[in-house]
Amino acid sequence: MKFREWRKYIVTLAITLVIFITAIGISMWIDNARVNNIRTLQDNISMDMLSSETQFNLLKDASCSDLFNSDLATQLSDIGDRLSFMESNGHNTDADVISLRQYYYTLEIKDYILIKSATKCPLKPTTVLYFYEPNCSDCDKQGDVLTYLRQHYPDNVRVYSFDYSLNTGAVQTLASINKVGKPLPAIVIDGTTYQGFNSVDDILALKPQIASARTRIVLSPHLDDAALSIGGLIAKSTHSVGSPVIVTVFTGTPNTPVITKWDSEPGFKNSTETMKKRISENASAAYILGASTVNFGYLDNEYRRLNATSTKTPVALSTSTLESKIAADIIKLIKSSDTSTSSMEIYGPAIFDGKVGHPDHTILHEAYMNVISTYKPRGIVTFFIYEDFPYAKWAGIPKTDITKTLSADSSQYFYAPIYIPLNTDIVSTKKDAISSYSSQVKAMDIDGISKTASSSPIDIITLDIKWMSSRCNGLFRIPSACEVVYQVQK
Repeated sequence: MKFREWRKYIVTLAITLVIFITAIGISMWIDNARVNNIRTLQDNISMDMLSSETQFNLLKDASCSDLFNSDLATQLSDIGDRLSFMESNGHNTDADVISLRQYYYTLEIKDYILIKSATKCPLKPTTVLYFYEPNCSDCDKQGDVLTYLRQHYPDNVRVYSFDYSLNTGAVQTLASINKVGKPLPAIVIDGTTYQGFNSVDDILALKPQIASARTRIVLSPHLDDAALSIGGLIAKSTHSVGSPVIVTVFTGTPNTPVITKWDSEPGFKNSTETMKKRISENASAAYILGASTVNFGYLDNEYRRLNATSTKTPVALSTSTLESKIAADIIKLIKSSDTSTSSMEIYGPAIFDGKVGHPDHTILHEAYMNVISTYKPRGIVTFFIYEDFPYAKWAGIPKTDITKTLSADSSQYFYAPIYIPLNTDIVSTKKDAISSYSSQVKAMDIDGISKTASSSPIDIITLDIKWMSSRCNGLFRIPSACEVVYQVQK
């Protein structure tokens, strides 16, 4: 009997030891995995810092557009977030982490100096220096406030965070110059120091321009050109500049219904039915891209050739008169949002030395160039020309000296190319938007292939994606799709 009891105790002890040893093993495995993850994170941060250092050197002589539209600020914020993650997981006293943090502060200060030195740029983001210390409840709240501002207004504000308790010479010098001392937190907004906690409302009251959205207007000849050409840029806009606006010029409906091949091939009875459907398709595409729409209501060339009239054009107009009226409408639209503190980007189509050939595209381009040459903005207005797909493809792009073929006014302006990288999510969004134009795709002629009513929208989507994959100019490995715009500079 006693032997059975002893055997029971021995079995129980053995099971307990197995469980205990297994728990220790799992704990050691988890700890080792965490250490390996931290080491990998440290290595990644070190590489990102080296990359950022290189970008600083490249951006010293960059244009205002390149300087403020670079991904450097986002990358610095990501590095800071990862360092904070490491510190919150018990590595705040790790010598390697402290060393990385100090080097990160040096990069932040270099970026701060870079932004401040851009005196030639008329509109710069608000800079905020944030000084904190550990075990400070108000500092934690201040950090949350600044994170909110950085996430909601990424183009309008740059936040640089510094641990005041670390004995870092550059940080202490920066604090001394701005007369920062205890109690903390303290923030320095565009050179003015504010001690103590400041809420979102407090900061926006001090700097209301932080919350001002940058307006992005895309001028499109027809109800699909904007999405086909720079739908990716439009979709990306919703993450940084507020709702972009797609302005389509030739959207009028003839007073007396007519029928052309653009009406009959997709299966419409007449022009009234066609335009109603296509305006609806454009609204759906714009919704997918996160944009709003404005329709100018001028008649398409297919209808003008039949001497049709509309509410917008009750009588036939000469090309020069049409260009002038469209230019006036564009200026009126710009003026409605142009203030002394506003920032606006306008995008119009290229004509590639006349190779586009479509009169509507040419008319809008000439009207747009007229606006560029005559409009005197109150705030900051930046003009761009975009590669108009599929006409850019037909024009033989890419090729040498493309900037000499963008416009009839190429000798008067300099066109600085800007490559817009598109990730897979943005490309997918653009594909969905283009798919909305089902009736237009059916009647479209791409690469000499005549489309019929049975054609699938995937045809033009595939061609557009293939085109975008050729436009990164070897600058990006991932993503592999790009759109190209050109900043118009006098």
